Parts: sequence; structure tokens; C-alpha cells
Amino acid sequence: MLTYMRLKGIAMSLLSVCVFTPATSFAESKTVNTPEKKQVQTGICVLTGRIIDSETGEGIPMATINVPETLIGTACDAGGRFRIELIEGKSYNLLVRSTGYMEQTIKFNANGAQKEMDIQMNAGIFDLNEVVVTGTRTEKLIKNSPVLTKLIPASQLQRNDFENIMDALEYTIPGLQFNSDPRGDNIRIQGLENKYILILVDGERLSNTPGGPIDFERLSTSNIKQIEVIKGAASALYGSSAIGMIINIITKTPERQAEGWAKARYSRFNELLLDASFGSSYKNFTTQTLFNRNSTDGYDLTPDSPGNYTQNPSANMTITEKLGWLHNNTKMDASASFFLNEEKNPKLSDEVTHYKSFNKTFRAGLEQQLGEKNLLKAIYYGDFYIRRTVFEKLDSIGKNATSNVQTLRLTDIYSPLDNLQGIAGIEFNWNKDYNIKQYGENMKTRKVNDINGFVQLDWKVIPQLDIIGGFRYTHHSVFGNAYTPKVNIMYSPGNLRLRAGYSKGFKAPDATELFSDFQMGSVSHNIGNPDLKAEHSNYYSFSAEYTFSKMNISGEIYQNDIKDKIQSYNVIVDLPNGGQEAQLRYRNVDNARIRGAEISVTYKPFRWVNLQGTYDFTDALDKGTGLQLTGNTKHALSCNAMFMFDLFKRETTISVAGRWTSKKINFREKTITDPETGETTQQMVDSPQDAYSLWKLTAQYCIWKKRYMNLLLTAGVQNIFNYTDPVNFTTYDPGRRVFGSVIFKF
Repeated sequence: MLTYMRLKGIAMSLLSVCVFTPATSFAESKTVNTPEKKQVQTGICVLTGRIIDSETGEGIPMATINVPETLIGTACDAGGRFRIELIEGKSYNLLVRSTGYMEQTIKFNANGAQKEMDIQMNAGIFDLNEVVVTGTRTEKLIKNSPVLTKLIPASQLQRNDFENIMDALEYTIPGLQFNSDPRGDNIRIQGLENKYILILVDGERLSNTPGGPIDFERLSTSNIKQIEVIKGAASALYGSSAIGMIINIITKTPERQAEGWAKARYSRFNELLLDASFGSSYKNFTTQTLFNRNSTDGYDLTPDSPGNYTQNPSANMTITEKLGWLHNNTKMDASASFFLNEEKNPKLSDEVTHYKSFNKTFRAGLEQQLGEKNLLKAIYYGDFYIRRTVFEKLDSIGKNATSNVQTLRLTDIYSPLDNLQGIAGIEFNWNKDYNIKQYGENMKTRKVNDINGFVQLDWKVIPQLDIIGGFRYTHHSVFGNAYTPKVNIMYSPGNLRLRAGYSKGFKAPDATELFSDFQMGSVSHNIGNPDLKAEHSNYYSFSAEYTFSKMNISGEIYQNDIKDKIQSYNVIVDLPNGGQEAQLRYRNVDNARIRGAEISVTYKPFRWVNLQGTYDFTDALDKGTGLQLTGNTKHALSCNAMFMFDLFKRETTISVAGRWTSKKINFREKTITDPETGETTQQMVDSPQDAYSLWKLTAQYCIWKKRYMNLLLTAGVQNIFNYTDPVNFTTYDPGRRVFGSVIFKF
């Protein structure tokens, strides 16, 4: 817990300087003081003291003090002690912050050479001082963001010891569901599938598996700083695919000269996770090396039936290297990540199949302060995914399938006034799919690209009113021009925050929908449609959030209208040789309308108890048929109860997480035969999948701690009540399983 607070404290100190002083975004390394003793200078008032918990009287490690109008700031040491130098004879507003405590501003007169003061802080039930970036592409405190953002912090990920990214998202985002197949991990929410959900890592989109969804196995939960989730369209900032939801996974950056962790986790089906990291921040340089390996024997929910494993036996490994350099007004960063994965399917009757994947990701970034008001950012990002199939019994290797995305972006952040900030940028995206199996010999490589220009203006009209307007122009190589505006307004009188927003979305068809031409075994012939139109959406939202003394409650209503939604359908066609063939094709259908509401409550009756609950209602309608969208669940609940206390003078956390999902709507075409005439017709019938709930219990105990080092033991039970669904596959969960982990941090 304290390690997390130290790291967050340092981050908040740096970020607060950036937020309140845009012209000096990364010059803090030479201006921020530290608690260590220094020689008192003439004309300088040296303020020392401690920042303490108002209830316990204990020092708060890494609490921060900043003077918003200047570069002056400091972070406390492990005992809560601080030292800050101010110009003598002046008055200051000292902004005091720490994770888990209520922010406060203290007026201080520097009327002497030496001053001492202790500052008491009250525990907060909801940390509204976390910094988020996804909604505006700029750093904002979550309480000041006009775009409603759901935040999953690193502490929640650690204390619940989630298996992987999918596990974390399912337990924290109501209505979101995963299921896996040999191609990857499929997401569904609000009746919408993968292609409507934009997955980002540090603000950059991940490449799909060839012809399939995102492979989340290459992402480790240990290196996540936070996950930011935004519902609705966000194409004004993020371009194509940002129609249904954005999930931005933000990774950690080293803050000390030496830090890292090593983790081992084991659970049922011989699932073994090994995770390690070492990082350093020294003078102007930062570096971080990460290693992750995960293996499992897999499982089959239908062992008595022939066919594929539900989860194939697999083993994967990820290696990542990150570098950073900071000097005066220049900041540079670079990273490279390599992922190797092998899945084995031993259940096929005539062959044993291996799926081998290789992924490489590169990033290079530059930030340059231009004068006092301009910050220029340049980013190159490339994500390359290669997949091949090996037929063991046939002694043959399938030809490679690749999918990659590359982005080059130039952005200028201009702050002419304290209450006015503008963003302007240009972005180039290149997407390429190579899949000889799906696209055929004569059309095996498909390329699409787009050029984008975007602007955004953030105007704080009065302290209580913030307006953000944005616009993006996109020229797509296949679908021509698209225009996607947005506007968000926030009015925040006191502890109440009211938000309203409108945004337009744009989604171009993918290569499979446009160009596919391959036989899906004996089941169907998959044929793309090059005449498809792009999808467009209009998203409207209104939310209210209020913070009481021990409770934070928020509610949101929204509507998402999707025009020219692309849908797959089956058709039987006559072949030239006289036979027939089942074909899977794609078409634009009548509009979809998705309406919903969400209520979220955080309650902390005592310092050692934290309760969270969220309810989500979704009405996802196909306006052409008048039917609910297949895959939609109207009601969803998630909850998390966390109890933090000392056991034998050691930090202990017990958490219970649960999620409940109502029945899943599942419409399919069924042939109906008239018993009198013998005529057949195709009708849509609903075969709903049952409602279900999954619960998880986790206990974490710190058995040893010294300054920045600690040793944590975690044990728990996944799927406490052993729920499985081997018939309808409402969930792909294999049932109850006990897990344990050992984590060493330094």
C-alpha cells in the first residue's frame, strides 16, 4: 500500500506541475526541491515540517506540496517530512495532495528565513485528483475532465490479483464479456463486438490478429499504471473504430533510481505466470526492462464431444524495453516489445494444429517546449502481428498471415491564456493485412490508409464551467472524406459535476468485411463485399456526479445511433456445377439505436472499508427489424468490497469482487416449414442464454516491508460458486479454481 502511495505521490507531484504550468511541462527535474538538507540562501524562506494523517498522526509518504503559479514543489520522504524553499516576503497558496486523501489549499506568508509547519490531511473516499488523458489527449484531473472517464487504478488490479487484462475488465466494466477462440479474445458490450471497441496502450491502438480480434495475452497487468474507459464515440480525437467504447491501458514509468518487481502466480490447469521488471530513473535518463511468461494446459468445457479445446494449451512470452531522456525543455522516449505465442489444439480428429504468433511493437516519441505557451509532440508507433498455422500430422506449415498498423502524429498544444488551451495535429495511419487464406492468391495483400487533421479547444469560461469542442477531418483511401465533430460541457458548482456531450463516430469496414474470399472448412464460404459503406454514429450523453463526506455517486444516460451498421448474414447460392454452397456475406443494414444508463457508487464508511458498485442498463435495438441486437445483455451489475487493515502489524487486504449479467439476447435465422403447403421461410428467433454471476475472493498479506521493498503473498478463489455453461457457452469460464502468488517489490 505504501509503495503504491509513494509512486503515486511522485507522479502527482510531477503532473501537477505540468497541469498548472503548461509552459514548463518537463523542466521540473531541475526545479523541484527534495526533503534533503540544503544551505539556507539569502532572501529565501525555508519551510519544513510533516504532512500527517489527521486520524492516526502518522506521516504520509510521498505527499506533494506545489505552488500552482510557479515551478516550486516537493514530495515528502517516507516519514512524511518535507522541505521547500520560497522567496521571503511573499504570500503563497500551497496545494497539498496525496492519493487517498482530500486535496487542500493552504495560504502561507513567507515572512521569515525559517518556518516550520505540520499539515494534517483528511482521508478521502474517492480520489478525484487522479490524472486522466484519454478523454482530451491532455493531462487533466479526473474531477476536471468534461469527458466522463471510468478509472481502474493499479491498486485495484494488484489487490484483486486479476489473472489478466480480460479478467480485470470483466469485473470492473458492467456488461462487458469476453470469449476466446484460436484467433484471439472477443469482446462484446451493449450488443456491439470487437470492431466497435478501440483498444489503446498509452494512447496508441493495438493491431488485431489477422482476420480476428485483439490478442490480450501480450499485455501484463503488473506494469499497468491505470486503465481509462470512455463510452461512446471519440473519432474526433482517435479516428476510425472509436464508436462504442475506448479502453486505454496506461503503463508505468520508473520514478526512482532502482525499482521493479518479480511475481509468480499459479492456479488450476497448470496456469503459471512469471513476471519481472527492473527500471531506473537517474538524472536525465529512465530505463525499464520487462519480462512476462504465461503458460497453461488449457481446458475443454465439453470433453465428451469432439472438437476444439475451449481454451487451447498455450505458452507465451513478452519482452519489453523502454528508454526515456529528459533535458531542459526536451523529452524523448522509445520502446520496443516482442511477443511469442504458441497454441496447440490436440482435439482435432485428423490433425494436431499449432497456432504460432509473433508480435513486435515499436514506439518513438519527442516532446519539445517551444517558448512559454507551445508544446510540440511527435509520435511514431508501429504494431506488427504475424500468425501462422502448423499442421503437425500433415507435416505442413500454413502460410503467414499478418496484420499491422502504423501511426505518425504531430501535435501542438497551445495555451495562450490560463483558461484557454488549444490542440491541433495531423496524423497518418497505415494498415496492412496479408492473409492468403482469406483473400486468395490474387488479392492476398490489402492496404488501407488515412490522413487526418484535428483540432480541439478547451475553454474554462468561469471556474465552474468548462467547454471542449473538437473536429477531425479524415481522408480514407477507400471511403473518401469523413468529418467527426465533438463538444463536451462540464458545470461543477461545489461538489456537484454535471457533464453533457455530443460526438460523431466513424468506422471504415475492415479487410475481412471488404475482401475476404475463403472456405471455412465445410461450414461456409466467407465472401467480402467491396461495396460496403462506412459506418457513422451520433453519440449523446448526460451525467451527474456528486461527492458526499463518505460517498461518491454518479449517473449517466446516453444514446448511440449507428448508421449503416455492417452485419454478416448467411445465404445459399447455386453453383455452376449444379451444387449449392452456404456463403457468409456482409451488408449494410438499417440503423441501430443503443440507449442506456449507468449508476456507480463508491462508499467508504470507515478508513479500512471501501465499497464500490455499478449498475448498467442497455437497450440495443436494430431499427430495421425492431429486435434487440444479438449479444446484448440488458442488465449488468459489478461490485467490489475491499477491507484494509493490519494483521500482526502487517498490511492486509481482503477483497470480494462479483459481476452479474442478465440473459444474453441471441437471435438467429431459423427455417420454418409450413406443414400444409411445405413452403419454407426464414425467421429470426431468439435463443437467449441464461443469466449468470461470477464471484472472486482475494486475500493479500505483506509479510515483509522495509522502505521501498516489500514481499506480498496473495491467495484466492476464482469463480467461487463453480458456475459453468458447457451448453450455450454464456461464459467460457472453466469453473472454480484456487490461485496463489508471490510478489516482491523494490
